[in-house]
Amino acid sequence: MNRRDFIKLSSCCFLGSIAYPWKQNPVWAHQPGNFIVEPEVSDEVLVNPGTGFETFNSFNGDLRNALAENYPECSIAYFRFYWSKLEPQEGRYNFEMVDWLLEKAREKGQDLALRFMPTGNEDSYLCTPEWFMNKAKGYWYKRYNRMGWAPDHNDPYFLAKQEELVSAFGEQYNGHQNITRMDIGSVGFWGEWHMSHTEPEIPMISEENAIKIIDMYLKYWDKTPLSMLINYVPGLRYAVSKGTGWRADSLGDYGHFSDTWSHMLVAYPRDLELAEAWDAWKNGPVAFEPPGTMHDLDKYVPQNVGYDNMWDKALEWHGSAFNAKSKSIYPHQVPSIQNFLKRCGYCFILRRIVLPKILSPDQRYLPVHMEIENTGVAPVYKNYIPALKLTGNQMSLIMTSGAKTCEWLPGWHQVQEDLLLPDSLGTGNYAVSFGILDPGNHSPAIRLANKGMDTDRWYPLGIVEKQS
Repeated sequence: MNRRDFIKLSSCCFLGSIAYPWKQNPVWAHQPGNFIVEPEVSDEVLVNPGTGFETFNSFNGDLRNALAENYPECSIAYFRFYWSKLEPQEGRYNFEMVDWLLEKAREKGQDLALRFMPTGNEDSYLCTPEWFMNKAKGYWYKRYNRMGWAPDHNDPYFLAKQEELVSAFGEQYNGHQNITRMDIGSVGFWGEWHMSHTEPEIPMISEENAIKIIDMYLKYWDKTPLSMLINYVPGLRYAVSKGTGWRADSLGDYGHFSDTWSHMLVAYPRDLELAEAWDAWKNGPVAFEPPGTMHDLDKYVPQNVGYDNMWDKALEWHGSAFNAKSKSIYPHQVPSIQNFLKRCGYCFILRRIVLPKILSPDQRYLPVHMEIENTGVAPVYKNYIPALKLTGNQMSLIMTSGAKTCEWLPGWHQVQEDLLLPDSLGTGNYAVSFGILDPGNHSPAIRLANKGMDTDRWYPLGIVEKQS
């Protein structure tokens, strides 16, 4: 649609979004002069912003994903950056790299999810900036017969430089419409909040300093959905109390690392309980990745448990996203993945909408009653905008709803409001369509689990007549 044809109109008399059983056939459904639309439901897998599988350090359609057999289309491109990439010279931040990735993500129809990593068990100078290693306190260690260097996470200089890093990128990208999630990293190997299996043992960050790191993200990335790594319980407890979600590695580990301990049966339930994080999904996204690749999972998921159980647990924990590393998927893993993708995150169904058949000559408002069901396991974490489009009489206008989609938890929701009509609306018939718009560019962004979507992601409803 041409920009000059876009007319954004405010709404009034918004009565809110409440749980509502749509099959009760309320009184308004039988009022004369209205027409009722109950769109047909679709059971297909939807690719929607902020939910589903993720490409890893790559994008849809590039060589890495083209070579990954059975890898699904993704709305999220997940990138993790070592500090040395983000700040190769002290105070010189690599915004150009992130700008390029954002441009590429838009071309591929994806949003970015990000994490900053201060160190890793690779060549130290590829992980931590050399300029920092020359100035700061740190530890040389051996891990699995590989030598490495890690910063002292309790060193005031490290904390100060992390705040400069987090704030610099936050000032540039906080709230960016194409960044769907930021992991709270900055601590431990790969930003995973652990320093495991080092010789000699490297001390972990103190709880006091962990809170300082978390506060940096809460302050400088306050307009971006945040997820805290699950590994460090004191930090997880604090972060989720401030409204973050959480992220966990090794979904599907039923005993690979130990005969008496596993992520699925021990670590996740214990850590979520200790951190009082069971309801964190209501405020911030929950994301997972497997131990290794999906091929590796065949070694970890026992036959008597099966993939259905693994994905059911991810849904029980209200997962929105899964990073399968952009590696091949076995054909026998696909059916359970498809079932997971139909329910992970949010899934909106337009169950019913009621509109007037006729608008009188002096009518100022278009009354609307909608019933939406979220059949997923989580909300959407950015406030997308429900809207109606009227097309006819050589004009097209969009009227936006005041409903807050980020408050649509799993279940039924009712929206009833009067949308202001422009004085310029002429007589004639207008085709009415429904869409959920991106708040940044005001174009439809979310696919509904309904049939009938047109090529512009609008859902046609019927005809409203404006009388002369």
